[in-house]
Amino acid sequence: MALTKADWINAGWLLMANEGVAAVKVEVLARKLEVSRGSFYWHFKNRRELLEEILKRWESETLWLIEESQKETTPETRLVKLFALGEELCDLPDPETAILTWANQEPAIQERVRIVETKRVNYLNQLLQDYGFNEIEARHKAEIGYFAFMGFWERSERDKKFDLSMKDFGKFLLDLLLSPIKERKN
Repeated sequence: MALTKADWINAGWLLMANEGVAAVKVEVLARKLEVSRGSFYWHFKNRRELLEEILKRWESETLWLIEESQKETTPETRLVKLFALGEELCDLPDPETAILTWANQEPAIQERVRIVETKRVNYLNQLLQDYGFNEIEARHKAEIGYFAFMGFWERSERDKKFDLSMKDFGKFLLDLLLSPIKERKN
């Protein structure tokens, strides 16, 4: 059976998730898929084109998360849905860490990562404003929530003995984000 373009993208996605961007090479993928390199060139001009498709898939994943959570009716249920979807994705191979590392090496990738991260934080910010926080509170909570999530993600990917589940972390983070901000006394 002939491989499709999607087969090559999926194989590249998994390889990037497990071994990083540098590991995504035509020869390696062809060996893993047990086909000749010619099959690759039927769908892509070069390795860079495959990397572009993987990056587009990663970008579209963020839009999908947002669109799916927007189907809920209240800000709180949208947040719960967003976290639940994030929990599901945490169980799947994802090249997030590899893409963030790649962004440190290439300014064009860095800009695309910045755009995705801005969409993520802006959406979280909007949900928190819709929930009732003012613009400043929502922005701070959105940034802190995003930082916490990315830190959780990175550690859970790196440290195989890390035993805090995404479900428990997500519940705690959601409670933290939805908690009122207490006024500080000087």
